[in-house]
Amino acid sequence: MNDQGGASVSVWRVEGPVLVAAHVIFAVVWVKAVIGWGVWALSLAAETAGSAALWTGLAVGVVVFFWWTILRGRLEVGPGGIVAVNPWGTDRLLLDEVAFVRLGAWGADFHHGDGFKTTAYALSEPATGTSLDQRFAELLAVLEADSDSPPG
Repeated sequence: MNDQGGASVSVWRVEGPVLVAAHVIFAVVWVKAVIGWGVWALSLAAETAGSAALWTGLAVGVVVFFWWTILRGRLEVGPGGIVAVNPWGTDRLLLDEVAFVRLGAWGADFHHGDGFKTTAYALSEPATGTSLDQRFAELLAVLEADSDSPPG
């Protein structure tokens, strides 16, 4: 839980094996780029500069991809409502807009009264390091702590 301006906000992020794998891939690609530039500095050959530049571009692409899809994703629940930051966008909901919550294939599904739903990817199977049921139970407990929140 985070304290933001006196209000308690619960935050769930991508964690576990997915996060470790992202950091390992990130590190491997960056090490390869640094080694490429070291080889170029020793030889000053055009071929080695091209290879180093290619690995650097790949490393930058990997950083942007993993930041956008993994590191940026989160679910925040607080008195001000629900904020679901997913790779495909950010959704903000008021607590009274949510009719019910279910655990779907891509995360926690917040069903609206008008039939639409908002999914929080941070609570999906690939994003968890702990039991998915445990994280979903934590979410339901936070929602039920607010007397105006919908039941699970």
